Amino acid sequence: MKKTESKSKLGKVIMYLYLLLMTVVFAMPMVFTLLSSVKTKLEIFSDPFALPKVPQFVNYIVAWKEANMSRYFINSILQAGATVIILAIMASMAAYVLSRFDFKGNKFLLLFFTVGMMVPMHTVLVPVAYIIGALNLKNNILALILIYVSFSLPFSILVMTNFMKGVNRSLEEAAVIDGATYFQVYRLVILPLCIPALSTISIFNFLSSWNNILFPLLFINDKKLKPISLGLLNFNGERGSDYGPLMAAIVITVALPLILYLLFQEKVEGGLAAGAVKE
Repeated sequence: MKKTESKSKLGKVIMYLYLLLMTVVFAMPMVFTLLSSVKTKLEIFSDPFALPKVPQFVNYIVAWKEANMSRYFINSILQAGATVIILAIMASMAAYVLSRFDFKGNKFLLLFFTVGMMVPMHTVLVPVAYIIGALNLKNNILALILIYVSFSLPFSILVMTNFMKGVNRSLEEAAVIDGATYFQVYRLVILPLCIPALSTISIFNFLSSWNNILFPLLFINDKKLKPISLGLLNFNGERGSDYGPLMAAIVITVALPLILYLLFQEKVEGGLAAGAVKE
């Protein structure tokens, strides 16, 4: 018994040390970026992890106004917000049908959406570019929204469908008996019960569209329409990088997704765990 207890304690100590090590490894870049955002270029290179002698909060003003990050921030909010809303509506509606109605082709449709997750976006760049050109959507935020929705829809439907399969049917059956239509059941009964799954797909889809740089780089040339991911490239010029404002811009870029994830962390994890269970 003593040997077993000692092994168990040793295992816990090793696990905690490993977690502590991983925390330090992942926290170091964040600490470096945060400290560098209020430093001069000389201070960044002379002592990267030292506290600044005089905090240069002006770096945030330069990044927000002079580097036009405010405009890029708004563009990203628009495209990411629209993407999240459209995906939440489409995925929840599709999942409601796939999880609650038995019809010919039900399993095939779910398999079809699942296969969509296996298609790497880089392999379809040429047809996507052709379609965007044919629709005359280049330099249009709508093009990015359509692309993000298309690539994120399979994952969203799979998570929502598996989550809805675990929702008890008694409440919706009672609503149907009381005279509710299927749409009312979906809107008033199913959606409130699926908040964890909706939070999960919304956070993942927001991060995916917020951080994506490939499609904006291909389809957005107008500086007024660029998202925040492309805005960071403005700090690289002929004179090199202005590292203080660049780090401030990175903090601005990361802050919103980080805050959203911290606010909805429990619901995201609960929804992802439930959505991963298949019947």
